[in-house]
Amino acid sequence: MTTHLKSRNASWSPKGTKSKNLFFSNPELVVFEDKAGQAFVVKDGVKKKSKLGLLKIIDKELKKGFYACGYLSYEYNQNNLRGPKYKAIFNIYKNKSTVPLTPSTIIKDKVKLKKITSDLSFISGVRKARRYIKEGDIYQINLSREFTLGKVENPYSLFLNYYKTQPVEYGAFFNFHDHSLISGSMELFIQKKGQKISTKPIKGTAPLDSVEDKNLNKNLKEISENLMIVDLMRNDLSQICKTGTVKTKKLFKKKSYSTLVQLESEIIGSLKKNITNEKIFELLMPPGSVTGTPKSRAKQIINEIEKHNRGPYCGAVGFFEPSGDFCFSVGIRVAIIENTTSRFFTGAGIVWDSKASKENAETILKSRALKESIK
Repeated sequence: MTTHLKSRNASWSPKGTKSKNLFFSNPELVVFEDKAGQAFVVKDGVKKKSKLGLLKIIDKELKKGFYACGYLSYEYNQNNLRGPKYKAIFNIYKNKSTVPLTPSTIIKDKVKLKKITSDLSFISGVRKARRYIKEGDIYQINLSREFTLGKVENPYSLFLNYYKTQPVEYGAFFNFHDHSLISGSMELFIQKKGQKISTKPIKGTAPLDSVEDKNLNKNLKEISENLMIVDLMRNDLSQICKTGTVKTKKLFKKKSYSTLVQLESEIIGSLKKNITNEKIFELLMPPGSVTGTPKSRAKQIINEIEKHNRGPYCGAVGFFEPSGDFCFSVGIRVAIIENTTSRFFTGAGIVWDSKASKENAETILKSRALKESIK
């Protein structure tokens, strides 16, 4: 059961290192939280209930010098029994290593990406969301759709092909006992280094080398949506940071990838004294950029409109270091692969100015890199 964290610019790397690859193998144990919120520990094939919460268990293992690699689902701290099988799951490893070269032999599965959420269904959801915006319930919301790849025989090869097609800051592959997770994320949710914390929300998307690309950071609709999420993330960080330390470091930085261009902003802060990792994730989950604003009402509307569980999609994907520092991406461009089935997700941010057909096209654009990787 391996983990491979892969970045085009060493974004995953711990403080003081520059590796573009982090690799973990042979976990000491697995910890997970089921849909009812019960934590379990699995060691040597034996599963036991724990009286501790999942992040408290992880904290104990970090103090032993271990690493924890995995994800917290979008539904992590929500009371939703229709939710995914795992609200969170982590492999606990003794060591990490760097991978100097990507394996040269990559097997391509004969799979095709097919829509589970139809275009009509997604467009209907956008129109419903705009009615809520008109009524003043929300200002912005992120809606998602579901695809399938069918049966994937070689998940790790799929990950390597996917990353090769579109290198990103937060590529990730996790192999658990009953499923694998592939992430092609370019968005930082939260990173903790000592008492400093940072987030880099992304909002604003255009096809690469298009007219929209050239004008993206001047597009009022895209900029206003990005700014809404910056304000939301500033408010979220203010719950865990010392008063006056939350700052917007960058706004609307244009970042290019193989299939698209996106706008990234950055917010930083200094953590309150003695705040725990458990408290940080309790207050910040799910990520604001893939929920909406106001966050609490957006979550309710997402639950009403979407027919699927998000699971790790729109959750927090990453790892904890023994020091207690961590790095988690937003779980976007995510594929969940089980024995006979697989699911992939994309989404789009909706504001009053949104056109349903254009937002639908954006969700297709965000699937292009995966489609190209399986040709």
